[in-house]
Amino acid sequence: MSLELIIVLLLILLNGFFALSEMAVMTARKTRLRQRAGDSRGARIALELAESPERFLSSVQVWITLIGILTGYFGGESIATALRDELAKIPWIAQHAQPVSVGISVGIILFVSVVVGELVPKRLAIVRPEKIATAVAIPMRILATAAAPAVSLLSVTTEALFKLFPVKHGKDSDVTEEEIKMLVAESHEQGVIDIDERNMVNRVLNLGDRTVDSLMTPRTRIAWLDAAASLDENLAVLRESRHSRYPVYKGSDQEVLGVVETKMMVAELASGKTPELLRELQPPLFVPEAAKAMQLLDQMRESEAALAFVVDEYGDIQGMVTMGDLMGAVFGRLAHAIEANEQPIVQRSDGSWLIDGSLPVQDLRELLGLDELPHESDQEYRTLAGMFMVQFGRIPAVGEHFAFGGFRFEVIDLDGARIDKALVAPLLPTAAG
Repeated sequence: MSLELIIVLLLILLNGFFALSEMAVMTARKTRLRQRAGDSRGARIALELAESPERFLSSVQVWITLIGILTGYFGGESIATALRDELAKIPWIAQHAQPVSVGISVGIILFVSVVVGELVPKRLAIVRPEKIATAVAIPMRILATAAAPAVSLLSVTTEALFKLFPVKHGKDSDVTEEEIKMLVAESHEQGVIDIDERNMVNRVLNLGDRTVDSLMTPRTRIAWLDAAASLDENLAVLRESRHSRYPVYKGSDQEVLGVVETKMMVAELASGKTPELLRELQPPLFVPEAAKAMQLLDQMRESEAALAFVVDEYGDIQGMVTMGDLMGAVFGRLAHAIEANEQPIVQRSDGSWLIDGSLPVQDLRELLGLDELPHESDQEYRTLAGMFMVQFGRIPAVGEHFAFGGFRFEVIDLDGARIDKALVAPLLPTAAG
């Protein structure tokens, strides 16, 4: 009996080794294994096993199944027989000694097998997966090679049976954008990255989905230089707006000529020359309003343009996007504010925000920590001003307000028919109720 118990214990420990190896290899990060692979043969083999999960898991399953059969063979009968002899000495249970002993022996083996052969090894593997995977890789490959004939037979049989079911056989191992976002969120929760890094990564991922019209400066707010105007009139525009580059038209924005750099004009003035807009113009870049931000970034890189004009389907200019707008979409409001020489968001001492009406809804959601803005699921708008118009169904007057998501939104300033500034303030608990 003692020999049989020792065999059962060794089998359970061996099962624990396979459970430990399986969990370690499958949860180990391949990037870390690749880093170790240069100096460690075990890491190289662990990486090979991880990159062929079907054969590796099949090999492990073959050995675990065999161990389970052997454990039942050696353990069940021997433990049950010993217990039956002892229980038979108890008068009130003697007549039920056989079934009771079998039940107790099965329970003991099951408990020890689950705890020692499964739970504890897998918990250990999760704590240090790369280190353990490297340590067990060499013996696991030897055992996997030994089990290869059985694995091949099982694979052929499985494929034959699989074809009987109307299921498409495919392999979907692509990492999705949502999985990356979940990984970033988990990294932030665990303290690996801070909130600014998390937000920046999310902005980069979202940039591919944003259209250029969500980033543009509207046509009515563009500071133009006019090739048909006098030098003093154009210098007045430079003094008022102070940008690094200016779009140039002739007479109206329907005849865009190009883009001029402020430093060129300043250099010519400093040298006593009269700046000529037409002489130093860079050709204009036009993009449709539905174009994606990443597409625009590629175009601007190829053409070495610092800004682009957004046009609708009729070719009319709707706005302008600068490299600073694209930087702002990735790095946050600071980069955009530096380029535009203004701050679209100003936080006040009472905790409220004074916000420009042209602020994109993506930035507004991030600022307030909201997953969705009012009517966003059934109405299309791209800016804070658009949100007010959808909410009221008209152009609201100064002072009109509404509450949503624990915040109070109020129109502060109008520039003609355009909502120029709005005040967003968190509601007090009593007010929110």
